[in-house]
Amino acid sequence: MRYTDLSFATDRWQKLLKDSEDGPKDRVNRRQLEVCVFSHVAGELKSGDLSIAGSESFADYRQHLLGWGECEAGLKDFCQHMDLPDTAVEFVKDLKTKLTETAARVDQKYPENGDLTISPSGEPVLKKVTAKEIPESAVTLQANITQKMPTRNLLDILVNIEHWTHFTRHFGPLSGSDPKLERAAERYIQTVFAIGCNLGPNQAARHMAGAVSAHTLSFVNRRHFTVEKSEAAQRELIELYLQLDLPKLWGDGRTVAADGTQYDFYEENLLAGYHFRYRKMGAVAYRHVANNYVAVFCHFIPPGVWEAVYVIEGLMKAGQLSRSFQKYADVF
Repeated sequence: MRYTDLSFATDRWQKLLKDSEDGPKDRVNRRQLEVCVFSHVAGELKSGDLSIAGSESFADYRQHLLGWGECEAGLKDFCQHMDLPDTAVEFVKDLKTKLTETAARVDQKYPENGDLTISPSGEPVLKKVTAKEIPESAVTLQANITQKMPTRNLLDILVNIEHWTHFTRHFGPLSGSDPKLERAAERYIQTVFAIGCNLGPNQAARHMAGAVSAHTLSFVNRRHFTVEKSEAAQRELIELYLQLDLPKLWGDGRTVAADGTQYDFYEENLLAGYHFRYRKMGAVAYRHVANNYVAVFCHFIPPGVWEAVYVIEGLMKAGQLSRSFQKYADVF
């Protein structure tokens, strides 16, 4: 293949594309060039710097967003609930007032703040937080609590949950027929444990000392588990858990925090990409966690996309995820 413009490729790619250092400089390796082009196209599509003609004929998330008229209709109620001015002039004025008051409080407390310093160039610098000495009473309390807490194994907990809820009924063949597995509920619990703990079929089978084979765990996971079935079981367990007294002591579940966590993925995965903040390849697990410590929404997204889109997606799926999610969806 004759020389073409390779300015889009990185230096490492350009070195790889050459057939050899001693060969003609106007020739490149065709197969490696194809891989380079497709890799570059995939990266540009993920970042939004490249588009494909006709791609708008497919589903567009912007068509599912609320229209401006619908937002204006609910603006007053939203502002009243959030204690915000409902006009642009008053909103800007209120925001400037709050920023000014916050800046004044920060300036007043700066002499007492030993963790924050201002560099000669005017940049704020936070010092490393020194660990506080743990009181002896806290150590004694932890030891007493640990001594009185019975040992619970995760598999035993899953068996107890199955006994009371029968959550494994949500799993089964894709055809909808009854499972032909011997002791199907037991196999489903073992698969939930293996995949949920990120052990994988082979490692889980080794630790179970011959109770189940790696092939069985892999088969059940591929043929009897789907995202929809897992979410159905998850919804049921969350709703039952929220009926207990313990989560009510932590919060009412009407407010959530949204954040993403980077996970290492294989580069061949469609979700994988280079994360500019973590400086490595992977994907992002985007979660909504309620104030009662329940993850009410989770979605894997590629790095570099607008996370605000998935905030809205979580709200749109409020009726599909669980009644607990609907509680705080109404707040928004």
